[in-house]
Amino acid sequence: MAQSYLQKCILEALAKAKGNETKARALIAAQALEDNELLIALSKPHLSGIVAHAVGRQAIQQRAKKDRMEDLPPLPKAPSKGKDNDFALDLLKALGGNNVAKFGAEDAAPRVGKKVASQQHVNALKLMAAKSKTNKKR
Repeated sequence: MAQSYLQKCILEALAKAKGNETKARALIAAQALEDNELLIALSKPHLSGIVAHAVGRQAIQQRAKKDRMEDLPPLPKAPSKGKDNDFALDLLKALGGNNVAKFGAEDAAPRVGKKVASQQHVNALKLMAAKSKTNKKR
């Protein structure tokens, strides 16, 4: 039985790699970059899938580009100097103050003091502790 060119190249690569499939794959891939006949033999069974992927990807990109252009709102007018501008400046000052947590440095913000537990909470904890002691005795 005559072997195909692809089978022959694969067997040679396996022999060179001493049966190591990973090394044989690397050899075949490197050889396919230089040998067009091997590249065609490798890709022929998968050609329809490769083409479908390439065409579909381009079609999606074209649709997305077209949709982005249609959905873009008109550009806003340049901000006028006056009351609106003062509001934005005040907002930035408030967000950038000394006692405000900065993004990425939330731990540097001042700590909130501990709150005292309510009497109801303390009673509930004592009740649970008492119940667990009676359950251990059984």
